[in-house]
Amino acid sequence: MKKLTFLLFALFTALVFTACSGNSQPNDLASISGGLVYRERLALPDDASVTVRLVEMKNMNAPGKVISRQSFVTEGQQVPLHFSLNYDPRQISASHDYVITAQVDVSERLLFITNTVNKVITDTNHTYDPTLMLVRASD
Repeated sequence: MKKLTFLLFALFTALVFTACSGNSQPNDLASISGGLVYRERLALPDDASVTVRLVEMKNMNAPGKVISRQSFVTEGQQVPLHFSLNYDPRQISASHDYVITAQVDVSERLLFITNTVNKVITDTNHTYDPTLMLVRASD
């Protein structure tokens, strides 16, 4: 009787572990990394905040869908600033355009922003390591 109980317990435990292990498959994420630069001779304060987004553009006249976003505080780092955006490739459609946008804020005031279209992933160059030029935001 003890052997049967032990055998049933062992089978139950094995079943539970097998079921749980099927749900823990790692997400297969892709990434885009790149750099942010600007031409002005201006040092960023330690508390400057950087936000980089990967955006799906279905229509240039409408806001795009944000696929991925990274925000960080510069903590004294200066340009070129590096970023890395992870995204789920299952969210990418070969027929859509994807762009990277970036901005730098200081005390919730916009200081620098991208003002050009920076296509990635499905562009003809298959860009995965862009350098984005930021421009000074108007006051």
